[in-house]
Amino acid sequence: MADSGLPGREEFRCFGQETEARLSTKTGLKGQLVGTSVRRKEDPDVLLGRETYTADVKLPGMVYAAIFRSPYAHALLKRIDLRLALNLPGVIFGLSGADLPAFVKPMSLSPYGASSGHVIWGERGPRQKGSGPQTKYFPHLCLARDKTRFVGEPVAAVVATDPYVAEDALELVEAEFESLPVVTSVEQALQPDAPLLYEEWGDNVQLRFKVSGGDVERAFREADLVVKETVISSRYTGTPMEPRVVIGRYSAEENFLEVWDTTQRTHSVSMFVRNSIDLPGLLVRVITLRVGGGFGQKRGFYSEEVLIPLLSILTHRAVKWVETRSEHMVGTSHARQQTHQMEAAVKHDGTILALRDRITADLGVAYPTSGTMSVINTVMYVPGAYRIQHYEGELFGVTTNKTVYGSHRAFGKADAGYAIERFMDVIAAQLAMDPAELRLKNFIQPHEFPYLSVTGSRYDSGNYPKALTHTLELANYRMWREEQRRSWREGRYLGIGVTLVIEPNSASKPGAYNAGHYGVRMQMDPTGGVTVFCGGNDEGQGHGTAIGQLVADELGVEFDRVHTVEGDSLLCPFGSGSYSARFSVVGTSAVIMASRRLKEKLVRIAAHVLGVGAEEVRAERGVVEVVKEPSRRLTYHQIAQIAYFEVLRLPEGVEPGLEVLYYYIDPNLTAPGLNNVPDERGRFAAYSAFPYAANVAVVEVDVETGRVKLLEYASTDDCGRIINAKEVVGQYMGAFAHGLGGAFYEELVYDEAGQPL
Repeated sequence: MADSGLPGREEFRCFGQETEARLSTKTGLKGQLVGTSVRRKEDPDVLLGRETYTADVKLPGMVYAAIFRSPYAHALLKRIDLRLALNLPGVIFGLSGADLPAFVKPMSLSPYGASSGHVIWGERGPRQKGSGPQTKYFPHLCLARDKTRFVGEPVAAVVATDPYVAEDALELVEAEFESLPVVTSVEQALQPDAPLLYEEWGDNVQLRFKVSGGDVERAFREADLVVKETVISSRYTGTPMEPRVVIGRYSAEENFLEVWDTTQRTHSVSMFVRNSIDLPGLLVRVITLRVGGGFGQKRGFYSEEVLIPLLSILTHRAVKWVETRSEHMVGTSHARQQTHQMEAAVKHDGTILALRDRITADLGVAYPTSGTMSVINTVMYVPGAYRIQHYEGELFGVTTNKTVYGSHRAFGKADAGYAIERFMDVIAAQLAMDPAELRLKNFIQPHEFPYLSVTGSRYDSGNYPKALTHTLELANYRMWREEQRRSWREGRYLGIGVTLVIEPNSASKPGAYNAGHYGVRMQMDPTGGVTVFCGGNDEGQGHGTAIGQLVADELGVEFDRVHTVEGDSLLCPFGSGSYSARFSVVGTSAVIMASRRLKEKLVRIAAHVLGVGAEEVRAERGVVEVVKEPSRRLTYHQIAQIAYFEVLRLPEGVEPGLEVLYYYIDPNLTAPGLNNVPDERGRFAAYSAFPYAANVAVVEVDVETGRVKLLEYASTDDCGRIINAKEVVGQYMGAFAHGLGGAFYEELVYDEAGQPL
């Protein structure tokens, strides 16, 4: 930026220490930690190398697995011979798809146990008819049996006493494939004579869904003009610092399976594994340690999460698999590849009357990795922040011979935001209208909240005009428009991007098990220390820090005496995992309410022991005291001693100990006539909180080389009440870098043979 010769700053306007201090000042209240930049609890162990990741786990007698993967995108699997590999010293076991025992079932689709067939979301999980998304699945096993459908599909596995020996053994696997015609694009897959990935389907369409509201046909008849555009998103993925790791340890005596897994859905995976390994009475515990980045990819359910536990069951040994980076690029989900064919009914003054969008998404193979729900989110939120009450969205999820489509940062909502914001620029260009003015004209207005969107969600609050106007001012938008006009006359190319995107979060799913709840078990030990057991996971967000701030403020205990436990399906309350900012909405709410319940018990015990009514005492800063006689008091430590060791002093009806279990149920998942089950037009409320962000970017483009300089970037995010300002800035910077990677550097390209390039 410094060498641009143009007005601007060499730092991003809304990032840095100045912003962090301003956030702290505005949100932190006197005597409270929420809103201040408390040092993250998680950082010292991570930065000093003291943290334990899954790959660090060493168990007695542990052996190591390596996976032989298909080198073909589409092929019949004629023969797999593991004999040479098994003769290599150190190799103790091998397994191919043909050798899978009968108790191995197809990979589970949900905790309910569904594993294949046609699914239409209904009132209580999958049912056979309705207006919701119609989804087909194939009963994929953890190892391919007769046919492989993408480069990288697991075909066989070997187990050795040393990880390098296991890798060497893969070179000795003899495999015979018969190549089949390959489908590498949605356009090819939809042709009548296209090769079929799943012959029994009769086509390559995995997902069909249509949602609509209002009178779209009438609105288009009333339009002054119809604007059309095709908006394309390329295929890319996340690359977390830590790839996936799975360890399985099985006890035949107890029929107990322990799985260490770098997943974002600890409890869900425990059920998925149980449903996919059908041993009667099998108990499954999944443990998730510190996770080095998730980005949604670790929300999926993968072959290895069945295969590695199975190898432990068959070998009677603890088995570890650590994904290589090259395996990650072909074996872990991709995302974003969508084509939007968009139409808008528009008035000459810029009013948008109606919107149509026909979306085709390249889903790769039909593995159960959440990709279908991700693209459903896209079609639901294309109308974005605009007052559009006539909308028709049609979605086709198409299978191709590529790695499976899955979750990826913002879970389909970023894809919707990109499509509508790109289209708004196209509309503005056709009307010769400033793109910022077009947005301001069509925004949902502050007085219209709570706002029932055309697809069924109830937007809770917002002031979109203020956010965008503020960001335009931060970015010196008018000045840059003038500079842009001058630069064009000089043969220089400046581009100015303007967006305002909604960021729906706290995910629900139509008719499914994770409908907006979050569980917390909170325990105060006999010394007054607090441990919080959460039904979620932490992939770097800093849950422990936020929980420490919340509990310290609510209970009045010391921040450093609050400990958090997550990622254990045995110890923690059942939860659907960590994704779509669930923790910041329903997770924090559960922590707050559990703290208040625990505080009520502390007050009740103290009041009884002090011989006064509960209304006559107050609790703050680790002490319960009589309001009118503050010298009569009990510390939390003293109350805890009574609760655990002097139980005969407890009030009647109060149980020993200091422990509460609280499930917070999100209240904003219903709307008049709608809930999280699709109605007759496909509408449903999938999210409960609707933060939003306005962004302005200025770039200079060298049209001969394609080099882009970022000259200015301003952003305003209404993310609600800030818990920790430092974490907000850090997460924003991480997301900014992630977005730059997707925009400028990253794309997953396949050749005609289905080989990833």
